Amino acid sequence: MNSKKRTIGIPFFLLVVFMMLTLTVYAQNASDRQRKTPEDRAQIQSTWMLKNLNLDSLQAEKVQVINRRYAWKNEPILASGASNLSKFNKLKSLQNEKDAELKKIFTPEQFKQYELHKEELKEKIKAKRNQN
Repeated sequence: MNSKKRTIGIPFFLLVVFMMLTLTVYAQNASDRQRKTPEDRAQIQSTWMLKNLNLDSLQAEKVQVINRRYAWKNEPILASGASNLSKFNKLKSLQNEKDAELKKIFTPEQFKQYELHKEELKEKIKAKRNQN
C-alpha cells in the first residue's frame, strides 16, 4: 500500500510542478526548468498570460506581482527534501491560493482560458506518463 501511495504521489507531484510552471515553454527539458530561478518562472508565466489572456496594463502589473510572490513561495518547497506527497499537498494549496487571487483579477473569459491551459497541461502530462 505504501508503494501505491508513492506511485500515485509522484504523478500528482509532477502535475502540480507543471501547474506551477503552467506557462513555460513546452520545448524545454526538465533540467532547463529546474535551473530557472523563481524570477525566471514568474516572468515566463506573466509573459504567457499577457500574450494569451489579453491582459490590460493594470491586470499585467497585478499578475506579475502574484506570479513573483508564488514563485518565491514555491521555491523552498521544490528545493526541500520532503516526500513527493508532502510537496504535492503544499504546492497544491499554494496553487489554489494563487488561482483565487488570479480569479479576482481576470475576467471570467480570461480565467476560463487560464483554466483550459492548465487542463491541457494535465493532459500532456498524462500522455507523457502513459508513453513511459
